[in-house]
Amino acid sequence: MADIVTQLQDSVNEINVLFYNCAGVLQRDARPASTTDGELGNDLGEGGVTEMQVKEFASAVVGASRKIDALASALPKVELDADVQLRRIHALQKENDEVERELLNELANADEMMSRVTAAFEATTNETVLSQDGPAS
Repeated sequence: MADIVTQLQDSVNEINVLFYNCAGVLQRDARPASTTDGELGNDLGEGGVTEMQVKEFASAVVGASRKIDALASALPKVELDADVQLRRIHALQKENDEVERELLNELANADEMMSRVTAAFEATTNETVLSQDGPAS
C-alpha cells in the first residue's frame, strides 16, 4: 500500500477529475437560455442536467473531500520549532548512516560470495573442458 502522501496526492487528483467531469457535463448538457428582443429571459429550454445528476456529482465530490480530510488528519504532526526540526534531521541522518553501513556490509558479502561462485564455476568448467580434451585412444 502506498504511503499517506501518495494516497493524498491520488485523492487530490481524483477530486480534480470529478470537478473537471462535473464542469464538462454541466457545460455539455446546459439548457439554452431564451432571449426576447436581445434581452436574456428567465425561461429555460427543455432538457439539461437533471437533479439526480447534480446529487450524484455532489455526493462524489463530498466523498472525495472526506477521504482527503481523513488522509490529511493521518499525517504526522509537523513541529515548527527549528531546534526540534534540526534534532529530527540529525536523528534521520543517523538512521540513514546506519542503513548505509548495513547495505555496504551486505554488498561486500554479496561481492565475496560472487567471487567464490565465479571461482567455483571457472574451476568446474576448466575441469570439464580438460576432461573432454583428453588424449584420444
